[in-house]
Amino acid sequence: MLNIKLKNILRNIIIFLLFIIIIISVFIFIFKNNFFPLDHFDIVKEEAEKNNIDPYLVMSIIKVESNFNKEATSKKEAKGLMQIMDTTANDINNKINISNDVNLYDENVNIALGCKYFSDLINKYNGNYYLAICAYNAGMGNVDKWLEQGILDKNLSQYKDINLPFNETENYLKKVVVSYKIYRKLYDTL
Repeated sequence: MLNIKLKNILRNIIIFLLFIIIIISVFIFIFKNNFFPLDHFDIVKEEAEKNNIDPYLVMSIIKVESNFNKEATSKKEAKGLMQIMDTTANDINNKINISNDVNLYDENVNIALGCKYFSDLINKYNGNYYLAICAYNAGMGNVDKWLEQGILDKNLSQYKDINLPFNETENYLKKVVVSYKIYRKLYDTL
């Protein structure tokens, strides 16, 4: 009799654990696909590799910039997935001629130009991703000014406890870094 009760308890525990595993798996699936998708990942991966950038960092920038809306246009007329200004796009395209038609709503063109631009920012700031992320949002002129004024440290090594003159850029940096950490945790095995 005791043996049957133990078997029933063990069976119920196994069923409960399987139920929990299924619930967690469904939650992760929904979370990944709705909040941290891999939309356009093939293009991102290819362009990130060309520019020596972690593709999950590019995905994080896209998530924060446009939330994967390739038709997005900002108040300042930044366009597409990576929210690139026409002047920036033309400058980059003149250097490397990605496309004869710089259509920033074309995900291939937008991601190629965005990755090249972000790579240039990383190089300008000697590999400092935090400064490059700030410059991607606020512009190089502002970041250079903040460095000169001591508002930013050229050795910035974390996004916490910085006080930027632009709250938007401070929040942007935090969002990109948090998104990047989540992308790495969710997909680092790919």
